[in-house]
Amino acid sequence: MMRLPKFVYRSPRTAKEVVEILQGEGPAATIVAGGTDLYPNMKRRQVEPRTVVSLRRVEGLRGVSMNGDVRIGASTSLRTLERDLRLCERLPALTTAVESISTPLLRNMGTIGGNVCLDTRCFYLNQNYEWRRTINHCLKCSGDTCWTAPGGTKCWLTGL
Repeated sequence: MMRLPKFVYRSPRTAKEVVEILQGEGPAATIVAGGTDLYPNMKRRQVEPRTVVSLRRVEGLRGVSMNGDVRIGASTSLRTLERDLRLCERLPALTTAVESISTPLLRNMGTIGGNVCLDTRCFYLNQNYEWRRTINHCLKCSGDTCWTAPGGTKCWLTGL
């Protein structure tokens, strides 16, 4: 069983608090909303933040408003978008796209902000640390080979 590494969990209530925590912690911190991508990545040791800053309680980051423009908060769950009849009517392509993401269970937790910011990974990177170590990692994760295209000099996933 893969377990989460130890980390400090912070749950601020305002965007100002989030910014202060992130400035104080620097690159050792990461933000989380739904966590459907972050926590499995942490279990696989793809990322190992010292501090996880939750956006769940931050006012103003959830919900959909339509006062002329459509505004969607980054912490709005995919399920909320999928079920919003106003969005279905006004932006049917968005709701169709949201319905195609993963499973209903993950759409209940996953957020629009998290899915927009999702870090792309290939099969070789999307494994646990011990597995990746046996192949000497990959170009995206401190190795010297892109296992998708082993003769290449760049990571085909990131273009680097």
